[in-house]
Amino acid sequence: MLHRFWGLRSPALKPLSGGMSSKTWLVEDGGLRFVAKKVLPTQIAELLAGCEVAAALADDGIITGRPVPTIDGRLTVREHGLALLEHVPGRELRGETDQEQRWMGATLACVHLAGHPGPGGTTATFLPDWLSPQLPGVATHPWLVQAIAVVRAETNPMTLSWSIIHSDPAPEAFVHDEDTGATGLIDWAGARRGPVLYDVASAVMYLGGPREASAFLEAYQGHGPLGPDELDRLDSFRRFRWAVQGAYFAWRPAGNNLVGIEDQLENQNGLDRARRGLEEVTLT
Repeated sequence: MLHRFWGLRSPALKPLSGGMSSKTWLVEDGGLRFVAKKVLPTQIAELLAGCEVAAALADDGIITGRPVPTIDGRLTVREHGLALLEHVPGRELRGETDQEQRWMGATLACVHLAGHPGPGGTTATFLPDWLSPQLPGVATHPWLVQAIAVVRAETNPMTLSWSIIHSDPAPEAFVHDEDTGATGLIDWAGARRGPVLYDVASAVMYLGGPREASAFLEAYQGHGPLGPDELDRLDSFRRFRWAVQGAYFAWRPAGNNLVGIEDQLENQNGLDRARRGLEEVTLT
């Protein structure tokens, strides 16, 4: 497929680890490096949307792992759920040092500013299919159904700043090149327009909470589009984010989804972490 759709002559492929919703390979051909990404049929639309976002942000100077157009100009090969992306050099961040968190905060702020932030609709229109008791697998966990109801009641009336959001800015999605000092943000499948605070809450979730993420939050506040009034609602969106995490790990076993993991125990562990996360943010 790499030869047929992109004209690569003799690509060498190496499987890459990580990723809960796709399979990826490092591709080397003619001295050039790329990343091939293949998703499930149910996620092809998200892959295309993410490639469009990554291409637009790359045009604005943000390092995203820009999609490489096919010979006939497409950003993805929809019939195969496949995209070829520019390889972003550097190391994946872990967010364990203040410096790494500052790179993360500044980079995410640049993404949100480039996405033309402005007033959005109510939060009720955001992720209506994902944060829903009707999502397959959710109804079998009464605590999660209750959590979703509480989170929706709390956040649905909110009118917040919306922009292009990554939707899953985990530390490893940030790649820092020590030679150039540049930090990129990769893995854009799932990107969309939404409340900026959702991305901030996602990063804080992965970093362990506001105290552990203090350097990230300071850097983001110094560069980003959100004022104190919106950032004061961070805990509300931390609850929102943990509820989404719970719904995701309840949905995966319902479809016997084992992409990125070895067995269903890992899905259960993700669900348990989401429940503890909600409890830690004092869900009422």
